[in-house]
Amino acid sequence: MASIDPADAGFGVGVVLGFLRLPLYPFECLLQAQLHLFAGRAPARALHWSPVLFHELSCLPLPFLARDIVAAAPQDPELVRRVLDVCALIPGQRRVGHAALAELQARELAELIASGRFADALVLQGQWLPGRDPGSDLLRAFAEAARFLAAAGASHQPHRAQQHLRDVERQLAALDNLRLQSREPLARFVAGPLAAYRRAVTDLQAQSAQAAATLLPNPFVTGQPLSGTLHWGRQVFRGREDVVRQVEGLLGERQHGGALALIGPRRCGKSSLLNMFRLLLPDTQIVLFDLQDNPATTPAAFYAALVRQASEQAFADRRLRLPPLLPGAPIEALRAWLQALEEMADAPRFLVCIDEFERLPSLFPSTGNELLQFMGLLRATIQHRRRVRLLVAGAAPFDELDALWDDHFINLREIRVGYLDRQTAIDLLQQPIPEFPLGTIPKALAASVVARTGGQPFLTQLYGSLLVDQLNDEQRRTASAADLQAVEEAVLEQAAYYFRNVWGDLPPLAQAVVAAAAQGHPLPADHAMRRILQRRQLMGDNGELLVPVFGRWICERVAPL
Repeated sequence: MASIDPADAGFGVGVVLGFLRLPLYPFECLLQAQLHLFAGRAPARALHWSPVLFHELSCLPLPFLARDIVAAAPQDPELVRRVLDVCALIPGQRRVGHAALAELQARELAELIASGRFADALVLQGQWLPGRDPGSDLLRAFAEAARFLAAAGASHQPHRAQQHLRDVERQLAALDNLRLQSREPLARFVAGPLAAYRRAVTDLQAQSAQAAATLLPNPFVTGQPLSGTLHWGRQVFRGREDVVRQVEGLLGERQHGGALALIGPRRCGKSSLLNMFRLLLPDTQIVLFDLQDNPATTPAAFYAALVRQASEQAFADRRLRLPPLLPGAPIEALRAWLQALEEMADAPRFLVCIDEFERLPSLFPSTGNELLQFMGLLRATIQHRRRVRLLVAGAAPFDELDALWDDHFINLREIRVGYLDRQTAIDLLQQPIPEFPLGTIPKALAASVVARTGGQPFLTQLYGSLLVDQLNDEQRRTASAADLQAVEEAVLEQAAYYFRNVWGDLPPLAQAVVAAAAQGHPLPADHAMRRILQRRQLMGDNGELLVPVFGRWICERVAPL
């Protein structure tokens, strides 16, 4: 082996050191330090003559450069941006530039929050902030916290604002934990914006508490299903104890097989019930998948969305990590995933809940066997898996669907979900939460509301919410019978979408019968039609409309048939 001449080696090292300008590094450090020390109140001057702007080969970081970048930002942002761009290209200064930019972003975020510009913080809009796609988990968490601050600041209902502020506090606690685990440059500067967020929460809490002292709380929920994450969600969830006991008992049976079906009219509380299972069935990992809220257009997209939601929910509920969906044929990948759940010894049993199950056929092409394959997989899950159970929820009774469902949903346990009984609905209106002043909605008025809604959950909560809003608008503490007419006018407007859906789901013959009943005509002696309408909880045993306010909407808003 030929030996290397020491002279040649020394020459090579010298060339490399010269090329990288390492011999100049001590002088550049000295220059940068002197510029920093003598800049005084003009840090931009130091930055303007920084060595970083005069050559692109610097393998070691320059001292005080990050401080000068941050200090010069208010005076000369264009120069700072040019220096940051240069730092991104120079290996030795890349970390310096990242740290300086992170500090500028943290300061700007704190300034936005301190000045009440929550909307800008939400979209991370600013001179140094990156915008909607930050590429940073910490910035995303700050943006999410700003979302709740913005909602609290814009809310006209102090009690809702307080709920949003509690959400901010939870988000900030999670962000603090994320900071401890993060390796982002921003993690070093999180203290400033965190303090600004917490001061904003304190200020808004004081404002909302002052405003709330003069207003009635409005815990009635009308725009979304109830859930444990809503501040008063658990308290206004009423009248479903029997259904929960049935589901709990069926899940506790040891034999294989058996699917559950929650069947009930629209807006009667099925989705709320599914959400509450996460609280009320603690020994079961609930997987919620609403086909209406997850508009997948292909079977593969549906399976991927199902697995993604299951993973997110399991991690949120129990910090449980579920297996991923493996590549390959979509139906085979889903089969393997369900089997992996079945074999998770350290996990509780799983209840896969598919809401709006009637929409399933729309995900599959009209030709081919994808739907049959999926239904076959559901059937195999029902028959052979013990720890993974299936629940579907929807409005259509199975005996009104085609044979595909009956053939595959064997051993189906159908549970009916109906309206609230009269006493439960009255109690809900009178005292939805303990802090709601008893007597605000007198018992006689609550009974009149229930007579108009028939105990339909959405409508009952809507009447209650509108009554409280009217009292707060007029600075009154007690509702009277005279308020009912004005509130019902608002119900006809705000529930129009629900009424149209109920009306549109009826076949023409059923529409004619319901319209006649709304106008006071007797129900015809058609037992099949009577059964259809009773199962949809539109008609009572004597042919009367169960929801009179729906009848009024038909008479006033639907053209005569």
